[in-house]
Amino acid sequence: MNIDPNLDSALIVPNTAGPLAGISVLITRPVIPASRTAKRLAVLGATPLVYPTILIKPSIEKEQIEAVQTSLLNAYAIIFVSPSAVSVTLAGGVKLPHSVKVFAPGLGTAEELNLRGVNNIVTPLKSFDSEGLLELPDLQTAHVNGRHIIIFRGDSGRELLHEELEHRGAHVEVYATYHRYAPETPPAGLLELLTANKINVISIMSSSAVVNLVSLVSAQVCNQILFSLPVYASHKRIKAAAEEQGFLNVIETEPGDKGLITSLLNLRK
Repeated sequence: MNIDPNLDSALIVPNTAGPLAGISVLITRPVIPASRTAKRLAVLGATPLVYPTILIKPSIEKEQIEAVQTSLLNAYAIIFVSPSAVSVTLAGGVKLPHSVKVFAPGLGTAEELNLRGVNNIVTPLKSFDSEGLLELPDLQTAHVNGRHIIIFRGDSGRELLHEELEHRGAHVEVYATYHRYAPETPPAGLLELLTANKINVISIMSSSAVVNLVSLVSAQVCNQILFSLPVYASHKRIKAAAEEQGFLNVIETEPGDKGLITSLLNLRK
């Protein structure tokens, strides 16, 4: 696994006999989930090239953690909007009451919760996003009106979930437990991979990730190399963002690692 020199290094040797052997995949997720994606791809033979275009910095303080812990005791539901929201919040010492309902918009977030011993998780049945969460029976007006809901998320993003739950009568507390930012260092390793034509596919699982990726590369390299590479986008909104940036071949996949891997395997059929 190739990782930019500014990030923690790790070595993963691809299974050369796997069905994805010969495919090099640029992974743009934050470091922790990117490492899991890389291992899963390597088992199947792909060469993972990790270059996170979103970096995560915890922003929750000790006093906030204490306030959160108190709030949880009276909560009807807790919503984690991303794997990073889970890893940062629960690393801060927050303990979830067994009686509270826990929601996750997608399988990646649910997996992150599972890894930390949380198993009573509700996820959408079809649309793995805020819209999908808002369709769930337990988050309809009859259940949330007058109840206390806590959302853990980053310091930016869509307000749909927060606003709609309040519209349904819920008392919503939002905790921004982490800050997202783009890499500021010159992307030498990434440029070397691009100019040497060592990237076959780009995996994008966030609209911010694709915007940040383009901002790190010169217009010349974007037009001559980057925009021609196939992009595997894990949501229709991310697909639209990639096309808006200028990518010419964007494939929408099912959510998460499973969606990416399934699409890559279909490519080889």
